[in-house]
Amino acid sequence: MKVFKNFIYTSGYQIFSIIVPIITAPYISRQLGPSGVGINAFSLSFVQVFVLFAYLGTQKYGNKMISKERNNVIQLTTNFKYVYFNQLVTTTLTLFLYILYVEVFIDKYRSLYFVQAIYILSVYFDVSWFFQGKEDFRTTVVRGMGSKVLGTILIFILIHDPQDITLYALILAASGLVANVIMWMYLWKEIDWTRFIKIRIQLKPFLIQLKNIFTYFVPVAFLQITVLMYQLILGWHASNIEVAYYANANKIITIPLYIITSFITVMFPRMSYEFGSGRENHANELLKSSVETTMLLAIPLTFGMIAISSNFVGWFFGAGFTKVSPVMIILSLRIVPATLNEVFGYLLLMANGKATLYSRSLSIGGAVSIVLNYLVTFHSGAVSTAWVSVISEFLIMIVILLFVRSRIGVLKNVVILHACIFSVLMFIPVYLFGSGYERNITVTIVQIILAVVIYSALLVIFDRKKIREILATFKN
Repeated sequence: MKVFKNFIYTSGYQIFSIIVPIITAPYISRQLGPSGVGINAFSLSFVQVFVLFAYLGTQKYGNKMISKERNNVIQLTTNFKYVYFNQLVTTTLTLFLYILYVEVFIDKYRSLYFVQAIYILSVYFDVSWFFQGKEDFRTTVVRGMGSKVLGTILIFILIHDPQDITLYALILAASGLVANVIMWMYLWKEIDWTRFIKIRIQLKPFLIQLKNIFTYFVPVAFLQITVLMYQLILGWHASNIEVAYYANANKIITIPLYIITSFITVMFPRMSYEFGSGRENHANELLKSSVETTMLLAIPLTFGMIAISSNFVGWFFGAGFTKVSPVMIILSLRIVPATLNEVFGYLLLMANGKATLYSRSLSIGGAVSIVLNYLVTFHSGAVSTAWVSVISEFLIMIVILLFVRSRIGVLKNVVILHACIFSVLMFIPVYLFGSGYERNITVTIVQIILAVVIYSALLVIFDRKKIREILATFKN
């Protein structure tokens, strides 16, 4: 049950990461004020672009290379040194460019921008990909949670007025750096350091790995840039209010996707190991069970988000944000295709060394979506952008399925059919209950509980044998 233990760790950490900002946001908003919060958010967004390039594709590629050789200490150490050396090179170059940019172009809040450089420094010490490749998610999750708890405590103790904005940024950045440094205490026992020191980095293998790492970088960069472009185009053609509607709806829809992504994150090193070991038959069994598991989550989450949207938006965002509800309903339709894209993209193409095909799929979908978004946002703002986002996910899904057409038989599955039927049966009472009461948090909580109880009961009654078979696949 290692897969599901790791899934609990990662999904728990994702939920924890969502809760912490919700706890600190009201306090920080009062202490720093709108201006302070905005300044920090902008400078943080700016440095995150550089962090993206510092990592390049190291996290996914390193994960894959470690998982392939996790039982071979000699090759494991060699792979670790080459991947980590690449990480050192890209981080050093990125840090230099960031400092140069701040020195030349930033006049106001320069000290804040230099503090944000700690995020880039922390990349030097981030070896979480090594532990994920060995399917040791507990180590990465525990240090991540510990750093966030420490940071949260320090925020409440030390942040008291708008002048503390730089200190606030320092607490957040330094807590992440400390967590990454602590990781090396665990790494010390995992690597043959005598061999590590003796290994000489050769130019040709280094350049080959750098090329491969960049291939794994493209999907990560694409997803972040596309979201940014959606909001930029929406702001240019519509208004900041429409951007707010879309951004708020997108944040909520991201929450169920975090849960599903946690499972895919856990399965990626396992699939890389199976393909790397030549155990393709078992890899196919795991792929089938992964599709079933993620669809058992994605389909009810889609119907559930649609069912609660109207009531949830009413009390969570307030009266001025009622238009978030239709945008949220439309974006809910992204959940299933986005899930299939990650399952086949990460667990089949990338885990099997075919990252280029995944990148092509994303590029085609991204190019079409940006053009469509540019054309349609004149008419209905956030709603149009939401529809373009959904169309983009379906287009990417179609292209990916064409690339993996020999494996799409796993979608002809009674479990997926039952998930659709059970989700519809769950949706009807949940939606009707929400529409019969005034909008408030209690109604939303009852709706969620009702949805979980109905859907789970139907699964237990009609599909418990099949679920046991799925769980058995992950035990091997």
